[in-house]
Amino acid sequence: MRELVIILADFFLREAEGDSPQARAALTRARFGPARSVRGGWRDWLARRERREDLGLADPAAVVAAALGRPPQVSPWLVTPLHLLAGMKTVHVPMNACLTLTPSESRALALEFTALFGADGLTLQAIGPSGFLLHGLEAEGAETIEPARLLGGTLDEGLPRGPGSRRLRQVMTEMDLWLHELPLNRAREARNEPRINTLWLWGGGQSLRDALHRSAPSEGWAAVHAEDAWVTAFGQLSGIAVHALPRDATSLLAKSASAGAAPAADGAVCVIVPCAAQGLAVLDAAWIQPAIEAVRGGVLRGVSIVGNDRCVTLAAGDQWRFWRPTRDVLAALAEGVG
Repeated sequence: MRELVIILADFFLREAEGDSPQARAALTRARFGPARSVRGGWRDWLARRERREDLGLADPAAVVAAALGRPPQVSPWLVTPLHLLAGMKTVHVPMNACLTLTPSESRALALEFTALFGADGLTLQAIGPSGFLLHGLEAEGAETIEPARLLGGTLDEGLPRGPGSRRLRQVMTEMDLWLHELPLNRAREARNEPRINTLWLWGGGQSLRDALHRSAPSEGWAAVHAEDAWVTAFGQLSGIAVHALPRDATSLLAKSASAGAAPAADGAVCVIVPCAAQGLAVLDAAWIQPAIEAVRGGVLRGVSIVGNDRCVTLAAGDQWRFWRPTRDVLAALAEGVG
């Protein structure tokens, strides 16, 4: 492995800056290079590096649908189950709002949804633990926000806007009422698990000008590791195998070392790591610290850390650039913001 790229898919500076001084003090420090903006977010950045700009520009839901072999007649929507908290004046989106369902829960929810809403032409398709695809909803032009951008904030900050948003909000309200009495929610409560009180629709609304096609892989990535429906679809359309996410960077580096002289062993490896639910300190210990130590020890030539729409790098020679201050990854990503 020549380079390790760590994408913190649900990392945003707003919520991370609230970490306590004690938590910040425990973060690994290094002489990171200057931060730079990631145009279009991490999906567009990942796609451009693989020379699949079309996948970065298309709606995320359209990419997933194309990989599943369902050319949409109507723009599909990604659906993420959320657990929200009602406040006195607003609805809060906690850091652990995004729920992961078991395969049986996903199947049950999709079947019950389609049985009720199918008469209106709406069907729900399970696409793994990260959520669903909603087919049949005409709401072209509606502007939505992916749920990761709402974590730590309030719901009214991200309600759909623009043309088509009225229909989108109507369907979301109807789904909220349906979820209130859903047997699946009663079963989750009996297990002391959070209720699904919202199905958040996002990632659609834009008509495709050209169909998304499959291509042979370029030399952009030797391997990609993730547990994300869009990344899986990106890999299928780009000819890249998407592997399960390892436990941490140490296990990934050990596996890479055991690959010996395999051609992929000298390429760039990308991991897409969710971090909102576990916190930056845990993430630092599992991924960032081992990666930095691997660069310092000559195991890696460099590591790049993408905090959704910001990126910093650390190359082997950076440790000798004494004029650069040592910073934790949060301070490095925040450089130049404000």
